[in-house]
Amino acid sequence: MKKLNILAALSCAVLSQTAVAADYVAVVVEAENYSQKNPLWRVFSNSSQPNVNPDPDGSHHSSASGRAYLELLPDTRVTHGDQLRTGTNFWPTGGQGPAISYSVNFPESGRYTVWVKAYSTGTEDNGIHVGINNTNPGSGERIQWCNGKNSWTWSSAQRASNNHCGTPRTITLDVPFAGANTITFTAREDGFEIDQFMLIKENVSGLQCAPTGSDDVSCNRNASGSTSNNNTQAPTPEPQPQPIAEPAPVVTQSAPQHPACASGSSDPDGDGYGWENGATCVAASTTASNTASSSDAGANTVPVCVSPLADEDGDGWGWENNSTCVIDGSSAMDAVATANATSNEATPVCASASSDSDNDGWGWENNRSCIVQ
Repeated sequence: MKKLNILAALSCAVLSQTAVAADYVAVVVEAENYSQKNPLWRVFSNSSQPNVNPDPDGSHHSSASGRAYLELLPDTRVTHGDQLRTGTNFWPTGGQGPAISYSVNFPESGRYTVWVKAYSTGTEDNGIHVGINNTNPGSGERIQWCNGKNSWTWSSAQRASNNHCGTPRTITLDVPFAGANTITFTAREDGFEIDQFMLIKENVSGLQCAPTGSDDVSCNRNASGSTSNNNTQAPTPEPQPQPIAEPAPVVTQSAPQHPACASGSSDPDGDGYGWENGATCVAASTTASNTASSSDAGANTVPVCVSPLADEDGDGWGWENNSTCVIDGSSAMDAVATANATSNEATPVCASASSDSDNDGWGWENNRSCIVQ
């Protein structure tokens, strides 16, 4: 383990820490050290507790780095059932939403992977865009968080139409010159909370570096399998799901799958979808249900989990092979069977992909939900 010197650069009132190693360069910035921001971005800290409503999840400053972070408020869209208003609580393209800017000192030019540490509690507060020097490249759009809910979590994954959770290390910016460059984050969803961001440039082929903790970097050399953990005061790579052996053939779903709602009151707008236990559910009385038990071969099904370890929180639902699965014999299995028994027809396919304004796989046509394929 090699100890590195940390270079602190003060530029336009922004303190960035820069670690320069033989293998990589890493620059980390605290979100509250902005140079400019839209007033809708609020600072939460020991001395600042904005009283803005709605803000359903409260403050998380006590667990943030430096005990401070920024949140975009008010948070008007918390669940999938809440009204989506483009330009008010959702901004699909980089550069459109309320912005935060930072003057960041880079020791070298080149391509940097962008990592952001955020706190997400649901499906409608887990996206943001990033740009550089008043440009908004496509490589900086739709940074996405699926894992690590209810905790400060690093991500560099870009949401895509065929992979809503995104692939790690796909958010990048090209820094054109050494010295001060302007990094700007623009909102994708309201209620987003940002604690820190780090930009890492690897100078060795095959080396992959990622933040760990608040200000350390861990690097993995894929070619040799060796690991270099360079303490830079600057983040273990983002945890990745362990592969699980391919199960016996099962009937897989052709659309996003959700458990059945336990209560009809979870669907206040009558669109067939509700929100329970921190996740979207299907109202049992609606025709939108597209889940089934393993014995119901005549309908779209949620596959049965091969390993009980896939259900980490014991709720009957797990995650294997990049899809939701259900634990055989659990109450969740009973719930999906009930949903199928009460469902009269499958959810229709959307005629136009533009019906899915927030790119979550579901659209709205002819006064009902549809599936984008």
